[in-house]
Amino acid sequence: RERSKNFINLISNKNKPMFNRALLAEYPPGSIFKIINGLIALQENIISHTSSYSCNGGYEYELGKQIACHQHKKNLNLSESIAVSCNTYFCNIFSDYFNKFKRTDIGYEAWEKYVKSFGVGDWMNNDFISGKKGFLPTINYYNKYYGIKRWNASTIISMAIGQGELLLTPIQMANMASIIANNGYYYTPHIIKKIETSSNIDTNFRSKKYCLIEPQHFKTIKQGMFMAINNQDGTAHNSKVPGIKICGKTGTAQNNHGEDHSVFIAFAPMENPKIALAVYVENGGWGSTWAAPIGSLVIEKYLREKISNTELEKFILTSKLIKN
Repeated sequence: RERSKNFINLISNKNKPMFNRALLAEYPPGSIFKIINGLIALQENIISHTSSYSCNGGYEYELGKQIACHQHKKNLNLSESIAVSCNTYFCNIFSDYFNKFKRTDIGYEAWEKYVKSFGVGDWMNNDFISGKKGFLPTINYYNKYYGIKRWNASTIISMAIGQGELLLTPIQMANMASIIANNGYYYTPHIIKKIETSSNIDTNFRSKKYCLIEPQHFKTIKQGMFMAINNQDGTAHNSKVPGIKICGKTGTAQNNHGEDHSVFIAFAPMENPKIALAVYVENGGWGSTWAAPIGSLVIEKYLREKISNTELEKFILTSKLIKN
């Protein structure tokens, strides 16, 4: 009866509850993007699943300039680096990748094609009435910003850990989780009420879209995501659900306009996955604090239709995430 009045209140609310963040919000992905860089490094034979790097608290990309890393085991392979989210590991493989090419622009062009194949910087040809493409910088963008031939891997090193100019929408992040779950392919995102016969569905939504990474490379990534949840030193260990093999990756995305964002992508079960998701909590801080627990609750509710950790559920439901 007061629809008009309430609608005005919703439209004018500073927290924008009518803004479809899943399709329209463009965010830095943070550490979840390390997975794509890891897959590219595997595909390009920059590393193998056993390749290790040593982390001494950060990665020095220029004299006196460093990307810091948190405390963890010193020597890590790829799966371990995903589990503990080591910045140093992924900065190293990003730099080594570009060292493979004679020119930065040649390397970046190939890198950009890989990233695009995950649906990043693209509508993914879906049928939603609104949406954004996110932002995947082009060679021309960097040429204009830094000057032709005046940028290299060190200049854009933040991209190694999902920062810098890179922006993704939450649906692109969820699609990324789906690709990993499927060992390299996804279906165009689509909303339906029910399926009576598959022949009634547009072929665009029934055909597999493959990324440019060969299927065998996903095993190592999946293992790292499983360890992130199930190992004691994993970044999302607090979101483990007994009896469900969840594979996930946390992220803490830097935000120039306030507190960092809390990020989490995941799929489950590890074998024969049934659900893939992305959780993005604006100004939520560490990915392990809010996004990962929320994600684990959604996964368990979807798979079991009930929640075993009722204390965690109560904590999430009663906590105040929006700060007035």
